[in-house]
This record gives sequence, C-alpha cells and structure tokens, in this order.
Amino acid sequence: MPRSRRWFVVAGLTAAAAAVPVVSSVWPARDTRTDAAKLRERMLRSADVAHQGYAESVGRLAVPELPKLASVTALLSGTTQMRTWYAARDRYRFAVLNTAGERDVFHEVDAEYLWDSGQNTFTEAADLMVRLPRAGDLLPPDLARRILAGAPGDAVSAIASKRVAGVSAAGLRLAPADPDTTVGYVDMWADPDSGLPLQVELTAKGASSPVIMGRFLEIDLGPPPESALSYEVGPDVGFNTAELPDVTSVLASGGLVRPPGRLAGRARRSDALAGLPGVGLYGAGLSSFVMLQLPRDLANSAVDAAVKAGAQQTEDFVRLEIPPLSLAVQRVPRNRRTYLLAGLVSATVLQQAGTELAALPRGNR
Repeated sequence: MPRSRRWFVVAGLTAAAAAVPVVSSVWPARDTRTDAAKLRERMLRSADVAHQGYAESVGRLAVPELPKLASVTALLSGTTQMRTWYAARDRYRFAVLNTAGERDVFHEVDAEYLWDSGQNTFTEAADLMVRLPRAGDLLPPDLARRILAGAPGDAVSAIASKRVAGVSAAGLRLAPADPDTTVGYVDMWADPDSGLPLQVELTAKGASSPVIMGRFLEIDLGPPPESALSYEVGPDVGFNTAELPDVTSVLASGGLVRPPGRLAGRARRSDALAGLPGVGLYGAGLSSFVMLQLPRDLANSAVDAAVKAGAQQTEDFVRLEIPPLSLAVQRVPRNRRTYLLAGLVSATVLQQAGTELAALPRGNR
C-alpha cells in the first residue's frame, strides 16, 4: 500500500486496541451494583493498583489491509491476546502473544524497551512524539481511564454486574453528551473494591454490538513478581534503538500552517500533539477530531487513496466513514493546501471544519 494511504488510515486511528476459563465465565455474578459516580472515581484512581493477568482485545473496525502496519490492522479488526504485569504507572510490562512467539514492552520510569522473541531482538524505544496504536492501549485499565478522564462532563449510570475473570465486577455506562459524536456509549466493568477496570466495550451509534472491546480473562490483584519486570540481554540477542516514525519525520519537513484556534465550533486543545507542525486536536473526549495538513508530495495520492477505499467525493471534499471513525480530506486549490480530518465525530462536523479551513487566508502560517 502506498505511504499516502497508510497515512490516511493511521491518522484516523490517532484522533481518538488461550481459551476463556469456562467456570469463571458462566458462574453468575453477585449483584455488585454501586453508585455510578463513586465507581467512576475509583476507576480513575486505579492507576496505583498493582496487578497481573491475561487479557484480550477484540476490534471490529473494517479498516483496510495495511502492509508494514500489520499490528495496527490486527489490533483494530481482530483479536489480540496479551499478558500484563503492572507494578505502578511508571513500571509495567505487557506481552502480545501469537503463534510465532511474543512481543513484549518493558516500561520503566524514563525508558521503554521492546522484546521480539521471534526476531530475537531487544530495542530501546526512542522518545516518540507520536506513536501508532498498540495492544497495551486496549488493556481495560488504561483504556477505561483514558476514556473517563477525557469525558469528565458526560453522564454515567450503573449497569448490571458481570463476572469478569472470576470477579463479580460492578458495571458503569458512559453516554457521551455531544450529539455530534459517533460513539453511542461505553460500558465498563471494574473490581468493586479497588476500582481496577476489567472490561471495556465501546459501541458506535446505531450499532448493536461493540466495535472495540478489551477484557481480562484472568486477573490477580497484587504486585507482579520482580522477575516478570526485569530483563537480561544475552550476547546472542540483537540490540538497537527505534527510529522516529514516518508521521513525525514527514511533518517535520516544514512549510505547514499553524492550526486555527477553533474549527467547527470546537477549540484547539493545547495539551496534545504539541510541537507537531500542521497538526491540531479539537474537541474533547469521545467527540474530538484531529486536523493534519498533508505535505504537497502526499496530497494528491492521499485523495486518490481515499476514493479507492470507498470514500464519497463532493468537489474538493472527500469523506470516508468506518464507524465510529470519520475521515475526510479537504483540498484548497487556490493555495494548494490539503488537510486530513479524522475523529469520533460525524462527517458533517468534518465537512464544516473543511469549509473553514478552505476559507483561511493565504498567508496563514
């Protein structure tokens, strides 16, 4: 797949990842329904709850095949099996399991290391401004906390308890308030005592089943063994340092506009994507979208790739919907600029943003 088409899909993912023990799954959960607001607070404070376990994520987004980005495709359109060892918010490890072996991420206070058993390589990860979605992002604790932290004003309500990984987990539903969001609701279940999220399901508007789910199949509350968090690089193991991803290196080429302070009635956020030229994040939580100006050498091929992927085109505006993701390309012939817009909002919002971008003065930098 050409680099431009990979860009089109990957940017959309960025605005916004063994069998189940039978007895634990079918054994009825006791009613642990609790006050929704209190459960929300416990879940948000659960970053200090040490644990280890076996989890899986299930993605049902109809994203196209992404050569060289197979892990992203698998994460969003298939099932990913993981083990996780979590000691603290700045010290943890997770492993993606497959038939070829496993791929581990060791995170320490100021460093991150990647181990690939199939390639027998150990990599020190660079301090990346922007990275691709990865399996750890869909582990229930991290996914639930990010969703709740990003939607402080959205209503929550208690839902029926569910047995998750042998725990009678208390349930919570978050319903986004913004009418323009493409997310219908998010259901979450957590250990009622510690607040540790154990299962998360995100359902798009109009859908009857979740498009993204992360859940534990086994869970053990308490510190993981030190041996699970340590690593040793043998003399036969290849060692290297990760390079910057295409997104950062291409955007750093210069000549890009300064993102507007507002788009489609939404303020630009200053806490995200800072330092990336030509990129802005707008809105909040489950109704946010990203604006990205494409360099001229990618603009035309990006539009062609979007159309080939099934997008609808109206004059200089192209849109593609992969619920709950909405993606669009706005071309501005008078100044030869092209913008990519993507996020968890309706295509109508992206079209309004595109119209405003097309009206920007020629000298806006």
